[in-house]
Amino acid sequence: MAMGLVTWVAIAVIVLVAIGLGVGVFFSGLIRGAEIIGQNPALQNATREAQEFVTDRTEIDGTDVLTITTGKATYSLGEPVIITARNIGDRTLTFPDSALGLEIQHVESGQKYSVAAAQVITELAPDESKTITWEQADDNAPAGDYTSTVHTTAEHGVSAQVSFKITG
Repeated sequence: MAMGLVTWVAIAVIVLVAIGLGVGVFFSGLIRGAEIIGQNPALQNATREAQEFVTDRTEIDGTDVLTITTGKATYSLGEPVIITARNIGDRTLTFPDSALGLEIQHVESGQKYSVAAAQVITELAPDESKTITWEQADDNAPAGDYTSTVHTTAEHGVSAQVSFKITG
């Protein structure tokens, strides 16, 4: 209930400021602030480094080939986590097992979790995807931030990563 009151107070303040300054002045100030933040060299470097990090891990010969996503950004403790890997390249990718070499790691503790998988070479054709479900309750995984990574075999040397959160 307190959050609802704070939200309404914030909305009222914004409306009063917009009326007092004039809507054009208010929004031009917001836009100018966003431009200044966007010109910050530290932010630009961080963005470029993040892009290079992703590019290094998802490209072969300059072509994007692999993405990984979760069904949602936040899961409840014990709720199955849905992870989907998609080959967005133009060649078949080879993985070391039926779970696509999936590794899940709790960011704070470093604890790693895996999904039961048949130890058979698995291929993902262009534009093909595979969904894997991690039953976190089976692993007694704690709440916190996680990363999930899929890895191809050494022949391709490609991996992709996504982050998600588990709340208690």
